[in-house]
Amino acid sequence: MLFSIAVEVPQDEQTAYGLTVPALCNEDYGCFSAADCVEDVAGMAREAILLTITDMIESGRYSLAQIKDLGPLVYQKTHTEFDGQQWFVIEVDLSELEGKPQRINISLPDVLIRRIDSRVKTQDDYRDRSHFLAVAAKNELLRMEG
Repeated sequence: MLFSIAVEVPQDEQTAYGLTVPALCNEDYGCFSAADCVEDVAGMAREAILLTITDMIESGRYSLAQIKDLGPLVYQKTHTEFDGQQWFVIEVDLSELEGKPQRINISLPDVLIRRIDSRVKTQDDYRDRSHFLAVAAKNELLRMEG
C-alpha cells in the first residue's frame, strides 16, 4: 500500500527529520517518527507504519480495509500543520498483516492462467500467481463495498 509521508526538514545538524503519516493519524492513533539522516527517512517511516498498523489491527477496532491514504496533494490542502513540509510516497507491503495464508484449490481456464502468469512475470507488483489473485480479489471486494 502507498503511504504519504510529511517530512519536516531540520534547520540544523542537531535536529532530526520529523516524519508524519497522516493516513494513520486519527482520534485513536498518531503515526510519527524521526530520522537522524536523510538516508534513514524511508526506513524509519516504514517501521513506524508497520508498528502503528499492527497495533491498530490488534486492537480489534481497525482493519486494513479501513486504512486509506488520500495522497500528499489532499493532505497539503486540508492540513495546515503540514505547511512548508516536504512530501514523499512510500510503498509498504502489508501482506503479512492480512492473516494466515490458506491453501485452496480452484479451477481457472488455461488461457486466464497464462495471462495471469504473463502479468506476474512482467510486473514487479506481484510476487507470484497467488499474490496476483489475492490482490485482484481484494480490489474487487473494495470496489463492491465502495
